[in-house]
Amino acid sequence: MAIQTLKTIKSWFRTGLKPTQAQFWDTWDSFRHKSEKIPAKDIEGIDTLFGDKIIPSGQFLIFKVDPNTGNELEVGDSVIGYCEGNFLGEATYYGGDTSLMSSFTKSNNLVGRIISFDYNDPNYGDFIIYEVNDEVLQRAYSCGTYNGVTLMSKRPGQLEFSVEYFSSSYPKTSVQWLELTPGTIIKLRDTIGDFDDSAEFIIPNKKP
Repeated sequence: MAIQTLKTIKSWFRTGLKPTQAQFWDTWDSFRHKSEKIPAKDIEGIDTLFGDKIIPSGQFLIFKVDPNTGNELEVGDSVIGYCEGNFLGEATYYGGDTSLMSSFTKSNNLVGRIISFDYNDPNYGDFIIYEVNDEVLQRAYSCGTYNGVTLMSKRPGQLEFSVEYFSSSYPKTSVQWLELTPGTIIKLRDTIGDFDDSAEFIIPNKKP
């Protein structure tokens, strides 16, 4: 079987002509099935596109993953690049400091996750919506309202996380008094068990 030009294929199918079996198979072999992956080497212009693009260690080629649409790296996006000396061929960003491998490593033992943050709720003020591991959720029966989870924050310019007072309301809780500014990194921490910290969440800018 051989790949044929479009001009040759069209000549086989002129009105009144009947292609031979070999011509019929050559026709199909000249096209790709839509479920067949196209090798990068077969993509015209790809060398020009990437040939002069140098990505320093610690920076990443970012591929947006639905529903993310921002111009910056967002949780759930896929990346290619180097982190802590490791080449990430196709890694998912789970949040946090992009210089740490932990930001690209999914733990099965997380205390929970911060789902969202928003400003100026009429009842809560600034608030977060979060969820915790089922086992942590059950602690309320033995520990009362305190389930061992606290909120950690690292404000712009700070090098270390600080412990913040954490309301017991669940899954939506006010953080108005913390005055968390855009760019602040927050996460959940288990203080009485062995669960890993949640993925880091970055406080977004206020919407206009």
